[in-house]
Amino acid sequence: MSFEQDIKRLRQSKKMTQQELADILHVSRQTVSTWENGKNYPSLEILRSICVLFDVSFEQIMFGEENTMKNKQDMATTIDRDVKLKTRYKKLTITLATIFIFFCAWIGVLIFGYSKGIGAIDRWNPFLTYQVSYTKMPALTKTNSQREWTAWYSDNEMGTSWTKLTLSTGENPGVVEPYVMAYHKGSYVKISRIVPASEVSTLVRGDLEAFEKYQQETSKKGASDDSNFQKDLKKKVHLTDTIRTINNN
Repeated sequence: MSFEQDIKRLRQSKKMTQQELADILHVSRQTVSTWENGKNYPSLEILRSICVLFDVSFEQIMFGEENTMKNKQDMATTIDRDVKLKTRYKKLTITLATIFIFFCAWIGVLIFGYSKGIGAIDRWNPFLTYQVSYTKMPALTKTNSQREWTAWYSDNEMGTSWTKLTLSTGENPGVVEPYVMAYHKGSYVKISRIVPASEVSTLVRGDLEAFEKYQQETSKKGASDDSNFQKDLKKKVHLTDTIRTINNN
């Protein structure tokens, strides 16, 4: 039964009128009428008074005698399900947040490695691809032939992409007009070897000569207009498009 049916049945079982019940509970008759019509419910304090007056349990007055056990079980099942769902959602949220944090950290490391020219990081960067680049080999002596040296490498024949690579090729075995060919991914050099100028395209050689000439000219005294370019050049590891103006001079 519903609460309104129960309160009416209990009142009638005691042969009480709505007014008599209202007087005992210190409420108006209209209030008792709204309870029995299902338009309103008593407060917890009045519910306790009703339970004492009619000698019934709180569960019985709220749920009905025959449904008490079932309601308890349904309520327990609902609470248990909610707890399990909240625990599951919490674990899922923590897992997704952890994955997101690690992903952002991984991307951050890759960006940092590429911008700073760290070959050990670029080697494992899945967003970079291997490419063949060239530079003119510097003059090395027997004392410094095994040391690492750094130079700008032309990545394409148009002279629009450059990478600053650090490597060691050893002493020139006797190649006339030696150039260095590097197979690299970002700043990571996988293979490098000394090749003659005849194996390097005319366009690449022209780009390298123009770049070297431009560096020499802007480093001279009085070339203050290009001082910012020289400062940027020392900080950078990769150049794109900015060298196009060099080849047009």
